[in-house]
Amino acid sequence: MTPSTLSSGEEHPRTRAGSGTLLNGIFRAFALLLPIVSVAAPKGTVVLLLLAAALAVPTYWWANRRIPIPDLRIAIALALFVAWCAIASTWNVDAARSLGLALRIAVILAGGMVLFPVAAALDGAVRREIGRWLVVGLGLSLAFVAVETGLDYPVLRLFKTAEPGKEAVWFNRGAVAMAMIVWPVTVHLWKGRLGWKALFVPVFLGTASLFLESESATLGFAAGVAVVLLAVIHRKAGRTITIAATLLAFVAMPFVALELHNRGWHRADWLPASAQHRVEIWDFTVQRIAEKPVFGWGFDGSRHMGSLFPAPSDTGRDVAALHPHSAPLEVMLELGAVGAVVALALLWLVVMRLDRVSDHTRVFGQAQFVATMAIGSVSHGAWQNWWLALVVSAALMISLTAEPSEPKNAMENS
Repeated sequence: MTPSTLSSGEEHPRTRAGSGTLLNGIFRAFALLLPIVSVAAPKGTVVLLLLAAALAVPTYWWANRRIPIPDLRIAIALALFVAWCAIASTWNVDAARSLGLALRIAVILAGGMVLFPVAAALDGAVRREIGRWLVVGLGLSLAFVAVETGLDYPVLRLFKTAEPGKEAVWFNRGAVAMAMIVWPVTVHLWKGRLGWKALFVPVFLGTASLFLESESATLGFAAGVAVVLLAVIHRKAGRTITIAATLLAFVAMPFVALELHNRGWHRADWLPASAQHRVEIWDFTVQRIAEKPVFGWGFDGSRHMGSLFPAPSDTGRDVAALHPHSAPLEVMLELGAVGAVVALALLWLVVMRLDRVSDHTRVFGQAQFVATMAIGSVSHGAWQNWWLALVVSAALMISLTAEPSEPKNAMENS
C-alpha cells in the first residue's frame, strides 16, 4: 500500500505553513516512534496509529477546510469486509464479543485510512525529513535489541517471563515489524544516493532474524528481497508476484496444508516444534472449513473451536488453537467463501493501485505487500489489533517516505 493506493487519487492541496509544520511534527514523531514501539511494546502500535490520526486529521481539516478522503474503492471494499465480519458475528458462539472486535477493527482501519490522503498532501522536503526520522527510529530500535540481548534482557524481564533460554521469543513480533518497516527505510535510503547499497539493510536484518525465534519474519525478509530483485529485472514481474501471492494465499493454502500433513510434516524432526504444530493446526482448520464452506463458523469463531472439538491430535498437541496462525485460513474458517471473495477483491484493488505508482514506491511497496502476505499466511491471528495496526502503519510509512512524483525509470537509473 502506497500514496496512491489509499488516497483518493485527486490533486491534494498543499497545507498552509503553520499546519504544514504541525503535520510535519506529527509524522516525524510517528516515524521515529513506530520502529521503537513495534520492537519494545508491539501492542502500542494501536495507540500510536490512532493518536496520529486524532492529531493529523483535525490539523488537515484546519488547513484545507475539508476532511481527508481516501481511495473510495478501497474504502468501500474495507467497509464491506468489516460489515460482513459484523454480520458473521451473529452466528458465532459469543456474538457480543465478536461484534465488539469488529468495531475495534473498524476503528483501527478507519484511523489508518484517513492518514493516507493526509500524507499525500505533504511535499517532497517534508517526506525526506520524515524518512530521516524513520531511519533514526530504526537505529534506536536495533540498539534496544542489541542492549537487551547483550545484557540478558534487563528491561523486558521486568514485564515478561519465558522459559530459560527462550527469551529471544520476546522479539518475535518486533522482528516481524522490522520485516515490514524495513521497506520504507529502504525507499528513503535508495533515493538518498545509496541505490542498490540500500538493499544491504533488509539483507542484514533478514540474516539477523535467523538468530531469533521468528521464522515468519525471516520468510518476510526473504520474500521482500526476492520481489525487489525480480521487479527491477522486469517491471511487470512485481505485479505478477503480488497477484500470485494473493491468489496462492487463498486458493492454494488449503491444499498446501493438507499435503503437508499427508506427507507427515507434523512429525518431521527437522522442522521446529512450532512449525510441526502449525501443520496440524492448518490441517484441522481445513477440515472445519469444508464443513461450513459458504458462510463459515462466524467471525472470531476460531477461539471457540477448542470447546467444539476438544480432542487433541494423535501427537497430543492441541490443534484447536485460538487462531489458525494463517490469515487466509482464518478468513475462510470464520467468514466462509463470501468473506474470502470480499478479501480477495480488497487485495486486488491494492495490487492494482501498487502497479500504477512510480518506480521507487511501486517496487518497494510490492516488496512490503508480498512480505506482509507471506507473514500473515503462516503466523499471527488475522484480527489481532497490534497486527492490523502494524500492517496499516508500515504501509503508511511507504506513503510518507515516497516522493510526490518520481521519474518513471528512477530505479533503472540508480
